[in-house]
Amino acid sequence: MFAQQPQGVNLHGTVVAAETGEPLAFSIVALRPGLNEQFTNETGAFTFTDVATGTYRLLVRQIGFAPAETTLVIAAADLRVRIALGRVGVELPPITVTGELTCIQPGPPDPAVTPALAAVFDQLIENARRYRLLADSFPFGFALERTSHGPPLELGQRPDLQVDTILQTSADERRRYRPGAIIEWGTGSWRGRRIVRLPALDQFADSAFVHNHCFRLAGRDTLLGETFIRLDFEPAARLRSPDVAGAAYLDLSSYQLRYTRVSLTRPERALRGVLGLVATTRFREIVPGIVLHDYVRAVTTLPNQVERIEEQRLLAITFARPFLGR
Repeated sequence: MFAQQPQGVNLHGTVVAAETGEPLAFSIVALRPGLNEQFTNETGAFTFTDVATGTYRLLVRQIGFAPAETTLVIAAADLRVRIALGRVGVELPPITVTGELTCIQPGPPDPAVTPALAAVFDQLIENARRYRLLADSFPFGFALERTSHGPPLELGQRPDLQVDTILQTSADERRRYRPGAIIEWGTGSWRGRRIVRLPALDQFADSAFVHNHCFRLAGRDTLLGETFIRLDFEPAARLRSPDVAGAAYLDLSSYQLRYTRVSLTRPERALRGVLGLVATTRFREIVPGIVLHDYVRAVTTLPNQVERIEEQRLLAITFARPFLGR
């Protein structure tokens, strides 16, 4: 006879808002050590199956809420837990900070020194983490319409106008940030062109990006007629090659990323004849609580105040498999 192998048990849970008891759909839960992250479903529920007996840490995150961590002892019977998350409360500066940020000590903000900055920074990173988990668990492709407005070739002519469609996948967005490699030769739809690798949402959670930039809470700021929480970032002063500086604009209540405005630093060191480049990106929800760039407008300034404008608009998204039954 063969000895029957012991089987693990199931851990069932629900994530809710502490103030209202409302289920928090699409929260991120992880069981450590060993088990991968997953989203809760539309009712805030989750299940880890076939869990071996032992002691674990359950970590729960949701955008706009303070993360929670609890220790669980898994025994011989199935276990059910209810996790309540409290909303993030940030006291914003009364006025918007202006002026350049000199980045001497890059890296994540210290919550003991600047608690409000650290709280907003964590919410920006949470936007990126949620995107990463979506891209890893539910890969998708998307189409962009690209429009380029170039300066006229001769006096009196109309500006050059080019329109095409770009096909990308969520895997394409998962490129690592590398200091000194913001500008490179393009591939695919950008083959034969020097391109500027502006930070996509994923890069804000890249440890290399974080440890080569400083962050500052500018407070409430208005962009395109709406008021947001503005978080500024600046490359480390020790970086001598082109990089990016700019601001992230988060929703006042949900902390979802709505816009970024980014400028290329030291463009003259890599792009001949380019005096400046500024890009504004608008984000929107593609599934509940997770955003993707919806529209990008990049303005390149050339000598004599000539501008070249490139716009990208999100046309369609196609998931390889349905997102949690959708």
